[in-house]
Amino acid sequence: MKRIFKVGSSFLLIVFLICGCGGIGQTVPASTSTALPVPTNTTIPPTPTETSVPANLLPVRGLYVQFERRGWPSEWWSGQVINDFNTMVEELGHTVKEEVALQLDQIKLLGVNTIAFELRSSAASYDSGPFVPPNCNISPALGLQYPQPTTTELDNLVAFLDLVESKGLKVFLRLVNTHMTDQPSTENETWVGSILQRIGDHPALDLVLFEGSPFLVDTNGDSVMDSCGGPAEPGLWEGPSSTAGNYVRWAIEYAHSQGVPYRKISAEAIVGNYYVQMEPPNQFMTDGHFWDPVEVLKIIFDDLGVQESERTYAISFYEHRKCSTAAELPCEEENPHQWALTTANGIFDVIGRENGARVVAVEMGLLPPVEPGWTTEQALESLVWVMQTTGIDGGCFWRWTSFDNNEDADPSLAIPVKLRGADYNFTPVKLVLERLYTLGLTVEPDFNP
Repeated sequence: MKRIFKVGSSFLLIVFLICGCGGIGQTVPASTSTALPVPTNTTIPPTPTETSVPANLLPVRGLYVQFERRGWPSEWWSGQVINDFNTMVEELGHTVKEEVALQLDQIKLLGVNTIAFELRSSAASYDSGPFVPPNCNISPALGLQYPQPTTTELDNLVAFLDLVESKGLKVFLRLVNTHMTDQPSTENETWVGSILQRIGDHPALDLVLFEGSPFLVDTNGDSVMDSCGGPAEPGLWEGPSSTAGNYVRWAIEYAHSQGVPYRKISAEAIVGNYYVQMEPPNQFMTDGHFWDPVEVLKIIFDDLGVQESERTYAISFYEHRKCSTAAELPCEEENPHQWALTTANGIFDVIGRENGARVVAVEMGLLPPVEPGWTTEQALESLVWVMQTTGIDGGCFWRWTSFDNNEDADPSLAIPVKLRGADYNFTPVKLVLERLYTLGLTVEPDFNP
């Protein structure tokens, strides 16, 4: 039976996926303040040099990256980077490729060794109308054309990965397909296959993620598709027989058939949402209840016969109070640090320990809207310690810079590393991330409950 989003899951979807969902033709957070974080540096840092790596550093020291069109109020979107890779940017005096190279240099200087980069299944042209049915337009500025990416897009994607490799970095590539179906279509195979055939064995690729949603969803149970699908983490909380579950199972198997090792294939499982973890009843989910997304990913790997030592469990890990996602369920409160530790241990309770399986956070940080009493810096330090303690390989901190200037002044959002602007002005988060990624963390941070 077809599984689609209904009232309860649709609301949770918005809460879960608020991170990483902004885009052209979609809602982005509005500015509620003009106060900016105090910069710590107003000069262009030097070019990074090779240094020894302390033994206590996480294997993956990542950053979620949208490259900035410095000096502009917004841009670049990820699809723009790929489409315009060799285009001259007059106000900067060099090409997009050269600007990306400069920003990668500064990112590497922080101790980063991996970036997360997102590409969505896009339309051939941008429709400025509201992002509601039947207008569910994903601008070409956000990704690669669906169902058939252009030759220029694919060529430039290879060139982008070549550049990342030349900087000594790896990529978590999120392929966000907003055309998921219960039985993956020929168009799905065309889009995914065209991309993988060009980049599936590229040495810069650490991980390929299969994300997205159905194109249209029913939010109120009346069998009318009344909302556009969400371009974000797949809805694995709907269970292994859901549209998302079926698509992820197909995509992992298909990617492997194209020569991509299982170790380099996964999908993001959102962790730490108390409501979902309790698996409350919901008639529209597989077997009539919500599911732990990590459990669903494990079921998919089991069904495909993937050896445990070949598995990568990709997670979306944002800190928050335990009970902030409890909805109507009774909940005994834990602060963000305690809840993050409980959540991380719970992952291994599901997948097993010391079996060779890898766990990495494609996204990690502080869940918006942020709450008083827990800062972005605290969340970052807490997550690094939790990962070191539990055996998670690390992750990609959300994020290098904001999508637009308004977000820098929005107090409901976590703070990025770089403030938008032509200069390299950094927030206090930069110093914390740089310390954690270059010097490491040897003792548990002292956080008050």
